[in-house]
This record gives sequence, C-alpha cells and structure tokens, in this order.
Amino acid sequence: MLTELPRTYYVQTMPGVEQIAWLEIRRRLPRVRFVETLFAKDQNGIVVFEFGGDPADLLQLRTTEDAFVMAASLDDLSRDWRDLRAVTGLVAESPVFEQARRLVRPEGGALTYRVISRKFGQHQYRRMDLGQAVVKGVERRYGRAWRLVEDDADLEVWANVLGSRLLCGLRLSTSSMRHRDYRVVNLPASLRPSVAAAMVLLTEPEPTDVFLDPMCGSGTLLAERVLAADYAQAFGGDLQAERTQASQRNLVGLGRPVTVFTWDACRLPLATGSVDKVSVNPPFGKQLGSPLEVAELYPCFFGELARVLRPGGRATVLSSEFELVKDVLRRERSLQILTGYSIAVLGQWGRIYIIRRN
Repeated sequence: MLTELPRTYYVQTMPGVEQIAWLEIRRRLPRVRFVETLFAKDQNGIVVFEFGGDPADLLQLRTTEDAFVMAASLDDLSRDWRDLRAVTGLVAESPVFEQARRLVRPEGGALTYRVISRKFGQHQYRRMDLGQAVVKGVERRYGRAWRLVEDDADLEVWANVLGSRLLCGLRLSTSSMRHRDYRVVNLPASLRPSVAAAMVLLTEPEPTDVFLDPMCGSGTLLAERVLAADYAQAFGGDLQAERTQASQRNLVGLGRPVTVFTWDACRLPLATGSVDKVSVNPPFGKQLGSPLEVAELYPCFFGELARVLRPGGRATVLSSEFELVKDVLRRERSLQILTGYSIAVLGQWGRIYIIRRN
C-alpha cells in the first residue's frame, strides 16, 4: 500500500549547491515539502524533504549527486559509544527501515548489501565502528537472508553521522546520476555535472534561448543545457582544439544540435546582443592558467560578454577570483551582479555569480 511507504527522502550534492538543488526539487516534484538542509564539511550537502510521489522521479534531478530514501534518523546523538547501540537498534527494529527496504527492493527475499558509513565531527567511535553497528542491525533483523559484500550489492545502506545527527538511507540512485553517461571524454579541471546543472538552472532556461558557453572545455555546461529544456540555439567554443574535440565527442550522443567552435573568448564571432543566456566556467585560482593570464583574461572576456548578451540577458559565471570579478564588473557597468552562491569545487571555494545585462 502507498500509505505504508516512507515519505522522507534526502539527496546529496556538492557543498553550497543545496539551495539550488532545493529550487530544482521544488520545480520538478509535485507535493514536496522542505524539511532541512545539512552540511558535511568539505564533502557534500544534504537536502531532506518529504515527497508523496513516485520515488523514481528523484532520479531525474540533475543538481544532485545521489538520492536516498530515509531508513532511520536520530536528532540527539550522544557522540559516545551509546550511539552505536542506538544505530543497531534502529536498523534492527524500526518499521521505517523495513518500509524503506520494501520501496527499494519490493520483491524481498535474499539479497546482497553493502554499508557506506560517513562521520563528521568529534565522536568516541570511528567511522568503521558506525558501519559495523549498521551491519549488526541488519544481521539481527534479516539473519542470513542478507549477505554483506564489498561491491556490486543489490542494496546500499548509507549511514551519515553529522555531529549529533544521524541520517541512514537506502540508496535509490546509481553512479550515473553523479557521473553522467554522456561523458565519454574527461579533461583536467572538468566541471562537475551537478554544478553545471545548477549553473544552467540559474539562467532560468526558456525554449526561445540562444545559449552560449564561450569557454566550454569538455562541454559539460552545454550538455546540461541540452538536457535541461528546449532551446532555439546553443553555441560553445574554446581556445584549444583538444577541448572543442572533447566537447563534440561528449555532445554527439545527446541528439540535439550544438555548434562548437575553436575560438578566443575575447573575440567571439557572434553578433552584438545575439545571445540570451550564458553559462561559463573561466579559469580561476589553481585550476588553469597563471595569475597573470587570468588577470588579463577577465577584463577582455567580460567585455565580450557585455557585447554579445542581449539587454535583459542572464549569465552565470563560476569563479574564485572574487576581487577580480568585482573589480572588472565595477568598470563594465552594463553588467550587474544580481546575487551569487558560494560552492566548493576542485578542492576550493568559488562562487556562482548571476549576472544580468542592463
């Protein structure tokens, strides 16, 4: 019966993308209610919500890296060894755990499982102790019907301890949610697909869009725009032929027209005011290029952005060059920063700037 099914889910995404992920969840999923956001330092963020629809719909989300049905939770962990007994008891006895199992594996019977444990904060026990507590609960509940394996399991049980909070979920997603099947070529410093999807979402895609990524690298932003919604035209390009070739290989399987050029982003062969939306991940920090090259690139690139973007057009730009971006845009007065989101990318914090052409 549907009334038996658990209604609480959570998704994991990159640190800082939680608010953007919630925007997508709210738009894509009917009858959804926000519960909370949790942050695992230097790892990822978690968005918890209640949803009354088909859990398969969660697998269509693009700003997230993994999706789970909640199997057990505790709000007031002691941070000492008593937590482990509580975790074992929840897994062994909670009706929510069995309801979650039925949702993920409705046929029941014998199966293989693996446990992924994650722990953030100071506790008297280790991460492996947390995992073993889950195993004990499974063994107490299901006996030999469930067999513990290291990989290729029928079911994955994820236990997250974040300070004094426990979230235990059964994984709904596969690795393709995180890595994307279209990526046949990966280049150094390639953008995470979930971050690219977040940047595209913030452009507010429309079916009449002429979309541009002027420094497309391996084409992740272009691919996510293709998959996000209809569009009129999509263009991308990069200075290096190796990168444009990688983009073309990653985009060819998507079955939608995207034109990719080898070009200089400071001299775009596009008409003034011809582009509606832009998403771009220019070099920054230790990612690519020297500080001098970056300092020379940003003024000329933002000048071209101001030229090709139509009045009222919208751009999302990811960079950690905070002062440089603000300094350039103070001089490029036709471009206005509307807001931004700080996110962790490639081991450092950057910011997605949402920019409008006045």
